[in-house]
Amino acid sequence: MKVLLIGNYAPDDQKSMVAFTAMLERELPRLGCEVRVRAPQPALVGLPMPGRLRKWAGYLDKFVLFPPTLGADARWADVVHVCDHSNAMYLPRLHGHAAVLTCHDVIAIRAARGLVTDWHTGWSGRVFQRLIGNGFAHADRIACISEATRSDVLTLGLAPAERLTLVPHGLNNEFGPLPDVQVREQLAGFGVSPDDAYLLHVGHEHPRKNRMAVLRAFVALQQAGAAAPVRSLVFVGSALTQEMIALVASQPDLARRVHVLRDVSHERLRALYCGATALLFPSLQEGFGWPIIEAQACGCPVFTSDLAPMNDIGADAAVYVPPQDPDAIARAIVDAAPRFAQMRQLGLENATHYSAAHMALTYLDLYRAAIAQHLPGRSREDDMLETVSRR
Repeated sequence: MKVLLIGNYAPDDQKSMVAFTAMLERELPRLGCEVRVRAPQPALVGLPMPGRLRKWAGYLDKFVLFPPTLGADARWADVVHVCDHSNAMYLPRLHGHAAVLTCHDVIAIRAARGLVTDWHTGWSGRVFQRLIGNGFAHADRIACISEATRSDVLTLGLAPAERLTLVPHGLNNEFGPLPDVQVREQLAGFGVSPDDAYLLHVGHEHPRKNRMAVLRAFVALQQAGAAAPVRSLVFVGSALTQEMIALVASQPDLARRVHVLRDVSHERLRALYCGATALLFPSLQEGFGWPIIEAQACGCPVFTSDLAPMNDIGADAAVYVPPQDPDAIARAIVDAAPRFAQMRQLGLENATHYSAAHMALTYLDLYRAAIAQHLPGRSREDDMLETVSRR
């Protein structure tokens, strides 16, 4: 089977989407697929221009220069897989070709419709999200990475249920426990050690990532004194916001306990998970939540939001907390400390359910179903009847 993967525009720096495409590019050939990856190239955005014009140069790269190139590659392929729903506007260009779309979340679409607080969308963003939403109708099969995402797609009326399939993410790289000496070697350059008993957060700066609640929960933990199982806090991702910096500055001795690490390699991220006392991931909205299973695969106890999909992905291995109550989060961490060993073991077991190989097998089934949709004499009604009969 020849599979064309449509990836993401590199200047957008969407690391998780790049990792997802790379995972498919790695796993599908092991199943006998021939794979090509195509993505918009940064042609115009690299030219000298005022910074305010770069966004529009990127739009031209993605929406004017790239779409006409899709035809030849699509003719080569048996099936085209748009790996990120934010590229769904390419799907109308693939009319007549078997097409699969992966929907990671619809948070931006909901925000553009005024359904998400703390996320302002300008007029160009609203147009962009409308084009994305319209693109869903042109996919033969849509993979939703969590039940929460699937439910949102249905609620927004983006696609009918018979075209949606739940396909949870697999682990996008090698995650697992490391020997203590290797952890210490990897973390030495950061000035961080497992001896610091650090609480870990992984994620970039966005209101929905709720990083201020992480910091406030850590402050509350310091007030627990000797009962607190953590003594320092490590953020992996963006720099602290001004509000967070002000909070750190207002607390005696807090500055030396809070570390911010940026541009962390996979090897060091794995070591950070392995050396952490626990991961705190109190996100307000996610399509999936990769850090949950990455941490669990490394034997790191997880505290995450008591919200979908986090309270599904973490299973019985995680502790679920009210994400907007830092004091309650701190109490939950203190109360769970005697069970950390059990949480580590349960997490390792839960992470085995998120295999990249199993995910790729499910996509292979979706590709076959999409291809069958385009066989001579086959109609969408035939497809719907087959879906019902399989149930």
